Amino acid sequence: MESGRSWQFREMAVSRKSGSRIKDVLNGTIGGLMKGRFGVKGKGFTMMELMIVLVIVAILVAIAYPSYIQYVRKSKRGEAQQLLMNWSINQEIWRSNNTQYATLAQLAAPTNDNYTFSFAVNPTATVYTLQAVATGDQVNDTARNGTSCTPLTLSHQGVKSPADCWE
Repeated sequence: MESGRSWQFREMAVSRKSGSRIKDVLNGTIGGLMKGRFGVKGKGFTMMELMIVLVIVAILVAIAYPSYIQYVRKSKRGEAQQLLMNWSINQEIWRSNNTQYATLAQLAAPTNDNYTFSFAVNPTATVYTLQAVATGDQVNDTARNGTSCTPLTLSHQGVKSPADCWE
């Protein structure tokens, strides 16, 4: 008596000669000798595996995206702070050569896509206060403790406010 396995090989050889693949399908030998759910060895991923991966990726994105947005806002705030500091240095250079601090007509304010720069207090011979007011999504920028970071101000004495946003 022949074993079942040799019978499968013989049937596969016979079906190959005759050109019929029906016996191969019935025996589960298409794609190799291992049988899958429908008698055919499956390749690739199941729908359930893909859905599990999709859920895991969605959870990771939901956790990471808010942190990424806050990081981007903080970097834009840092750029505005740098522009305020440069403007302050230019004011001091102007004042060293003139009797008062410069107005916007004498010394242009910096430009930026996320902030509007202006004077919080008009400059005099002894005082100025520069400010950067956030625009667009940048108005949602907050410090670690929740303090709103708009407007950013810098005075002639180097006083920076809100202080939590200048860390």
